[in-house]
Amino acid sequence: MPIVSLIARPGALDPALVEALRNATGGGDAVWRSPDEAAEFPVAVAPTNFGEIRVSLRDEVDLNLLPGGPRAKKMLLADMDSTMIQQECIDELADVAGVGDRVKAITARAMNGELDFDGALTERVALLKGLPVSVIDRVVAERITLMPGGPVLLATMKAQGAYAALVSGGFTAFTSRVGAMLGFDETQANTLDVAEDRLTGTVAPPILGRDAKVAALETITARLGLT
Repeated sequence: MPIVSLIARPGALDPALVEALRNATGGGDAVWRSPDEAAEFPVAVAPTNFGEIRVSLRDEVDLNLLPGGPRAKKMLLADMDSTMIQQECIDELADVAGVGDRVKAITARAMNGELDFDGALTERVALLKGLPVSVIDRVVAERITLMPGGPVLLATMKAQGAYAALVSGGFTAFTSRVGAMLGFDETQANTLDVAEDRLTGTVAPPILGRDAKVAALETITARLGLT
């Protein structure tokens, strides 16, 4: 039987909403995975209007229809910045380098569609030229904090035999450290060019951008024989 899954921000999932949706879809008994945050219930068949319901609730809850049967996942593929850690690494480096405002201005242009990912990354990294490589160790030690729940997520999936890949548009100098902290099996990211122990202001090609995660998903699942 398919499973209807509802996830909201902590404390934001209204039991009345779960009950109303369960009644509307003819679902079975609701199971709360986390009080006022995550619940699910089985349905005999997938509701024909599930897509419409999902769209109508998207500002309140992450609503999904999951297949029945064993649900343990075989792989986790995660982003790093503002996902497995609470910061954006390039912003932290820029602050230390004294160019934080300039980097944020470039980020804003990218968000407005004035620059693509590659162009924005290239411009921002150029502002880091001359920064000692040793600064990265200091940023990791003093500024980088793991996202709450991340260590538990990795430990739980690893205990179930899952493969974990950290794929980021950030930098290998950070993904290698964060990946080791959390127990990722594999990390992929961009490499900052270095000369005489200082950043050159360039990134080694090819740049991992928006499509990198999809490419990694396809490559890793094929390598591991996962559907």
